[in-house]
Parts: sequence; structure tokens; C-alpha cells
Amino acid sequence: MGQQDLTQLRLDPLGRENADEMLDALLLMPLARSVAGEGKRGDEPRAGEGADLVPLKRLVLERTEGNPLFMEELIQALFDEGALVRNGTVKLTRQPSQLKIPPTVQGILAARIDRLPPEEKELLQALAVIGREFPLSLVRQVVQLSPDQLDRLLSGVQAGEFIYDRPAAADIEYSFKHALTHDVAYNSLLTDRRKVLHERIAQAIEALYPERLEDHLTELAHHFDRSGNLPKAVEYLGRTGDRAARQGAHSGAIGYFNRALELLRGLPDGAARDIQELDLQMALSWSLFVARGPRAPEQEFALVRARELGEQLGENGKLMEALLALAQTRVHRRDYGLARELAERALAMAQQAKTSATLAEAHCALAIVLFVTGTVPGSA
Repeated sequence: MGQQDLTQLRLDPLGRENADEMLDALLLMPLARSVAGEGKRGDEPRAGEGADLVPLKRLVLERTEGNPLFMEELIQALFDEGALVRNGTVKLTRQPSQLKIPPTVQGILAARIDRLPPEEKELLQALAVIGREFPLSLVRQVVQLSPDQLDRLLSGVQAGEFIYDRPAAADIEYSFKHALTHDVAYNSLLTDRRKVLHERIAQAIEALYPERLEDHLTELAHHFDRSGNLPKAVEYLGRTGDRAARQGAHSGAIGYFNRALELLRGLPDGAARDIQELDLQMALSWSLFVARGPRAPEQEFALVRARELGEQLGENGKLMEALLALAQTRVHRRDYGLARELAERALAMAQQAKTSATLAEAHCALAIVLFVTGTVPGSA
């Protein structure tokens, strides 16, 4: 999923009354869950119990400033480290002044992840590299554990409320509980390890969905880009941009094409690389034309570069396309002399190649120039 597909929502701090209610729920809910599983409710804390928690609640509200996510993760962290325990009632095992509370929710999450058993932490990090959401079939392909071992580890990170499962038509799917949890887990990995995992994930997607790669182009482009596999990244970024353009999402397509061109510079020089660039520049020029108009300087830059490549490679079909597009751009800029020169060159090439479609386009382009300048055909 690309950034253009995301919606950002503001999560405002809670007021004092709502924050108090949320803290009560967070402190009592874990116990309610455990006793509900046993079919007992006689020892569940009742409203008004836990007066010794009042100083803790005051501290939590002060440190979190009513941020719901910070509050939730802080309470979970206190249970994880044993500062809070459940035994009939919820009790604090230390004085509030003895609690070491990180100043940010990211710090809380990082500390909770670090306290996981090594195998669970490694799995959670691998899941974060896969993405915010992920199917079980892909996880199995990536982590290469036995089904029993994987199920046990998934249950562990799920019990820690880092991820949760959700119904799906053909597979079990999981999602990180919060986007921030995903980000902290992802950033806790060393760069080299992340690159290895991105490559493994991309290869797993190719192996799992050979007949449906079109449905996974965005993921493949992302993972091969992050893995440093330049040839594959350029291929899938270009294909993702083409699909976005076909769907009318030209602003998104521009981002994919530009990223592909940026990575293309790292590939060895040669005809194969130049042909890729020619195709990308032509595709980029069209999306720029649609999204930003014919006077966008980036569009003309892409076309000029495509023209250069077409001439170098002898790719006359692409060269004629670039010439006609440049002629159109020059018309919009009222540079009719250059527009006519470009259209006439394209017309001559189309006549020689006997390509009827391009010939018609060239005649049309030249006719527009002659019309707007009031020039009689055949005159200088």
C-alpha cells in the first residue's frame, strides 16, 4: 500500500473524566477476561475497589496527558514487568515513585518488545517487515518454522496484544494492533536484517501468487525496493506505476515512475537499461500531462530525455511518440516554430515507416500548428 492510499486521523487526548473511565477499564479488564474464561465472576474487582491504585492512576494521567494509546500501552507494560499483578484484585507491587516510565509511547512499546522471549521478539520483527497486515500463509513462507512452533509464537505475541487476528475468506489474517506498534517493531531491526527479510518476503509473494502477481505489485515494489534488489525494484515499480495510470491514479503513478528512474541510475549502463528508462520516461510524461498539465516543466524534461534515448537506441516508434508529445507541449507554450519542426519530423518518419496510426497523429499535430498560425500547407 502506498502513502496515497492512507488516511491520517488525529487522536486527541481524553478529558479527565473519560481518561479515568478508560484507566478503570484497563486495570479491571485483564482480570475480567481471565475470570470470564473460567466461568467465575465472584472475585472480579468491583467499582470502588483498588483505592491503593489512585496514586498510580494520577501518575499515569500526568505522564500520558490523556493520550489513549500511551495509557493503554503503559498499563500493559506495568502488567508485563510485574509492577501490577492480578490475584483476585489488581495490586501495585511497588511505590509509584519507584516506577520507571519512559517519556514517550514509543519508549513504552520498545521496552515491551525487548521484554519478549527472543523467539517471539524475532517473529514480531519479521511480521513488522511483512507489513501492518499479513496473511498466515505468507508468514509461514517467510519465517520457515514448524506449524506448531509458529502457532505457539503467534499466540504469544497475540497474548501480549501486539497483533490480533481477523476473519478472512480464504486464510487467517493478522494485523498489528496499532500502526505505532508496527513502526517500533520494524525500527528495532538492524538495517541489514531488514533488507534480508524484505528480499525473502518478496520472493515468498512471487512463489505464493504466481498467477496473481498483478494483485501484489505494490507489495513487491515495496519489498524489493527496501531489500536493495534494484532490477526487481525497478521492474515492479514500473508495473505498479502502469497499473496506477490505467486506473486514473496519475499522481500516484508519478511517484512510482520517479522512484523507478531514481533506482535505475544504480544499474549498469547498457541498451537494456536505456530501453527501461525510455519506457519509464514516456509513461511518466503521460501521467505528468494528465496530472499537472502540458505546461509542467517536468513533463517536457521527461519527453526530451525520451527523445534522446529514442535517437540513441534507434527506437523509432517511441521516438515518434516523443516528438509528437513534444510538439503538443510546444503548441501549449505558443512556440509554434519548434512545434511545426517536431511535427514535420514525426510525419516524415511515419511516412517512411508506413505506420498508419502514427501517420494520422502526425498529420493531426501538424494541422493544429498550421491552423493556429494561419499558415497555408506547403508554405514556409
